[in-house]
Parts: sequence; C-alpha cells; structure tokens
Amino acid sequence: MSLTTNNIGFIGAGNMATALISGLIESGYDNKKIYSSSPEEDHLKRLSDNFSINVSNMNKEIFKSASTVVFAVKPNVINEVIKENSDLILELKPLIISIVAGFQILEMEKRIGSRHKIIRAMPNTPASIRMGVTALTSNNLIGTEDKEKAETIFGSVGTTCWLNEESFDLFTSLISSGPAYIFYLVEALTKAAENLKLKESLTKKLIVEMIKGSATLAGVSEDSPSILRKKVTSPGGVTERALEVLKEKKVKEHLVEAIFEGASRSKSLGKK
Repeated sequence: MSLTTNNIGFIGAGNMATALISGLIESGYDNKKIYSSSPEEDHLKRLSDNFSINVSNMNKEIFKSASTVVFAVKPNVINEVIKENSDLILELKPLIISIVAGFQILEMEKRIGSRHKIIRAMPNTPASIRMGVTALTSNNLIGTEDKEKAETIFGSVGTTCWLNEESFDLFTSLISSGPAYIFYLVEALTKAAENLKLKESLTKKLIVEMIKGSATLAGVSEDSPSILRKKVTSPGGVTERALEVLKEKKVKEHLVEAIFEGASRSKSLGKK
C-alpha cells in the first residue's frame, strides 16, 4: 500500500526514528510528508540536513501535521509526551504507533482513551541497515489499512510479524535485544583471538564474516541448528572440547535465563 496521501510524524529523533525515516525515504516515500520533533537541536539538524524532512522542537506540531504519529521516545518520558498533547490526540485522533519498550497498549489506552487506533511495534537496531525485525500488535480498532501502514513503515527497514501482545516482552528481550547478545559474543571471540596477533580490524572482519556465514547457512539449510552444530563437531575434536566447556559452564541455560530476566524487565518498564 502507498502512504503518499498520509503524513507521518515521529515524536523523537533518535537512532530508531532516524532508521525508520531513512528506510521510508530509501523506499521512495516523499520526504516532505515526514515530520519529526525533538528537544535535541543537533538531532533535528542531522535529520533536516540528511533527509530534508520537516523538523520541530515542539511535539504539538507533529500532531497538527501528521495523520500517523510514531512515538519513538524512551519509556521514562512517554507519560509526559502524552500528557502534554492529550488535547490534540483527542481532537485529531491520529493513528498512534508506539515503539516505546515495555509500554503496553492497555497503558496507552488508560492515558489517551480506548477509542483511539493504537499499534505497538518493537523493532531492533539492524533496522539501521534495513535488516531489522519488527513485531507488531494492535488494539481492536485497527483495520486492514492501518495494518498496511504499519507494515509499510517497518517493512522499509526489514521483516515484520504480527504477535499477540502477551508475547511482546519475550520478543523484546529475545529479538529486539538480541543484537546486543551477538555483539557480546563478538567481544568474547575478539578477546580469544588476541593471541593470533592480527590487526584488530582483520580480527573483527574474520569473526563477523564467520557469524554472517553461519547465520546465512542456518537460514537456508533444511537442517536444524542442532544438526548443523553436530556436523561441525567431530568426536574427540577441537569443537567438541570447546562445546564441552560451554556445557560445563551452563552457557545455554544462563543465556535462556538472561532472556527471561530481560522479558521481566520489559514488562516492568510499562508499569512505571
């Protein structure tokens, strides 16, 4: 579906808002129909210089200008944003799309009312290179056209999927936070590679290419990750011994526990 008849506004001008704006424009969306607000003048200047979109340091201008408004702010400021603009939200009734971590639709409805169209989205940082994964959910006022709007916005930066909202906290910890776990793994592998005495840039390239190749193989292979792992693991070999250490340290169990703890934190954020 084309969004050319709709103005899209972003409350916030941080990394994720920038990624979405970039993705929309690269997909052919009219930059003159995109708006963004932020108290950070340097963020607004960057967006204006790079994308020639409409910018303002007043959130109210976004609600006055856009029929679709994306809340792209931190959880600790969302209540203030809603409170300051509640009159305009009630009057203009824009489609609200929230990417605020942990902030449930019910909590949004408590603040702006249950008669507003609300979509909740949770993207991850590879959206900045248009390889993101975004989960979407909504209240019962959302129709097919509204869903297509959300899919167009977030589909411009990667893959989208619709989930029941009760799955969102786990999705947030598993997929949205997932890149951090991969980066943490890269840090550990880089530490292990110090004795290779290679240039840091080459070490990083080798490790990243290994991860990229492994991920691609897992994506295209009909074998499960378990089977693929076993194909690399020769009895009595190097890989087997390294995996034995990981099993002895219960790395898999600790990782699963960490993801569940992250999901709990996500749930608690929406209650503050």
